[in-house]
Amino acid sequence: MAASILTAPLLVSAYVATLLRVFATPRGGRLARALAPAGRMALSDYLGRSLLGVLIFTGVGLGLTGDTPPTVVPVVAVGIFAVQLELSRRWLARYRYGPAEWVLRAVTNGERPRMRR
Repeated sequence: MAASILTAPLLVSAYVATLLRVFATPRGGRLARALAPAGRMALSDYLGRSLLGVLIFTGVGLGLTGDTPPTVVPVVAVGIFAVQLELSRRWLARYRYGPAEWVLRAVTNGERPRMRR
C-alpha cells in the first residue's frame, strides 16, 4: 500500500506527459479540440453526470444498481459522456460559459458575467 501511495504521483505524471505528447500531434490536436467543450463545461458536465447516475442507478430513479451487469456500466458511462460532449458543444456555440461555470464565476467575481456570445 505504501508503494502505491508513493508511486501514484509518478504514474499520474506519466499519464499527463503521455497525453501532452499525444495532443501535440496533428491527430491528437483534433482529439483535444473535440474534447475541449467538455473541459470548458467540466463542472456542469460533472453535476449532470452525477444527477444522471443517481437517476439511473439508485432507488430515486430507475434503481438499476443490482440489475446492471458490470460490463454494461462503462458502456452507459461512455454513452452519457458522448451525449454530454455534443450538448456541451452546442451550448458553447451560443453561450460563453456552462450554467454551473456561470454561477461560479458570478459568485467568485461578485458580478453578473455576460452569458451570450
